[in-house]
Amino acid sequence: MLALAALTSCAALNPVEPATPGAALIGSWDNLAQMAAAPDDLKRQPTIGGAWLDAQYATFHAVHTPALAGPHEQSIYLVWRKDGPYGPISRQRLWVFRPQKDGGLIMDFYAFKTPEILANLSPTAPAFGALTPEDLISYGPACSLPVIRTTRGWTASIPPSCTITATRSGRRMTLSATLTLTGGTFSYEEKGVLESGDLAFKVPGGPAYVFNRKGPAS
Repeated sequence: MLALAALTSCAALNPVEPATPGAALIGSWDNLAQMAAAPDDLKRQPTIGGAWLDAQYATFHAVHTPALAGPHEQSIYLVWRKDGPYGPISRQRLWVFRPQKDGGLIMDFYAFKTPEILANLSPTAPAFGALTPEDLISYGPACSLPVIRTTRGWTASIPPSCTITATRSGRRMTLSATLTLTGGTFSYEEKGVLESGDLAFKVPGGPAYVFNRKGPAS
């Protein structure tokens, strides 16, 4: 009994850490605490050039995508919904974490050409296993995010070399984004800057989204 108590105590003091940065994201998250603390004038509809913050509910799922990720890589499918777990979808992406030969790690991000096909599917649905590069919008290795491990998680930023042509508008812009996971908190911010120097978009319009983990992905 004493030995069992000692083992239980050690487990409580030293919880098992997720094996990979991708695994640390899996689950459900929301930014309701951030919204509750935000000033009222920040809680408004998204605009270009103005400060705003909206409520987001995020789920991250591990998915099997053999045509996109090798045996030592990990694909994470994310769905963000506005205002709650059943609200309208605001973002669908695929993030693939790839170990490098030098011991580093990068994350490639993809948008879906037809995201509505995947919107209400289980992460184990055959559609994910059937995904190919032709189904995705990719911005190439210049936009891969180096992932840096930290004491309690990791951080990743799009490098300054990431310049893209927007699929819908055809405008050239430089992308930047910073993702940081620390324990049960995940922050995210992203923006696009046009060649003129004008802001194409910023997500969110105010400070970074700050998500808190809520539980397993539903």
